[in-house]
Amino acid sequence: MIQLTQYGEIPGGGDRRRGSSLSRLREEAGDERGVAVTELALVLPLLLLLILAMVDFGKAVNAWIDQTHLANEGARMAMVNNNPGSALGKNLQKYIFDQADSAELRNEVQGTQRTKHGASVDICFYKASDGSLYTSTASATVGDTVEVIIRYDYDWLRGFPFPGNPTTTITGRSAMRLEALPTNYDPANNIGGVSCPTAA
Repeated sequence: MIQLTQYGEIPGGGDRRRGSSLSRLREEAGDERGVAVTELALVLPLLLLLILAMVDFGKAVNAWIDQTHLANEGARMAMVNNNPGSALGKNLQKYIFDQADSAELRNEVQGTQRTKHGASVDICFYKASDGSLYTSTASATVGDTVEVIIRYDYDWLRGFPFPGNPTTTITGRSAMRLEALPTNYDPANNIGGVSCPTAA
């Protein structure tokens, strides 16, 4: 014989249980939002630091590309004894200096650098026979090497990537064979007070 048992429902029992579950879900969701804000507060400074580092590194790469381009153009002009700035009363070094894309390289603004300073521009001659340096245009002969070197002391953002005041000298250089004797420019007009390397 099968005995059937009838269970009574608690008045409002189903709805009451459903209401309690929804309340718990709302409380848990509120807790998750609090955790998300905390995580954001922890991660945001690192994210901002990473963005600043990318911008700073991008500026340094841009300066290197600009300097390399200027050195190439300068060496092409020097090899054929061409000074486009002569009509403006500029020597070749000054003309190359003024063609820089960045106002920081041209020493017009301080920008993100710790001090306002510009790039150095050097035109150097080296003997074809042994690669030794000479500075007098009177000693130049066709076939020798003329090299244009552009240097800039780049100040990284303070505290990144290293503490203190880190600086890197960024250099763009280009060397070519003299096709004409240098009469329209002179290494004596080099800008920045940095000496040419003693050998090519």
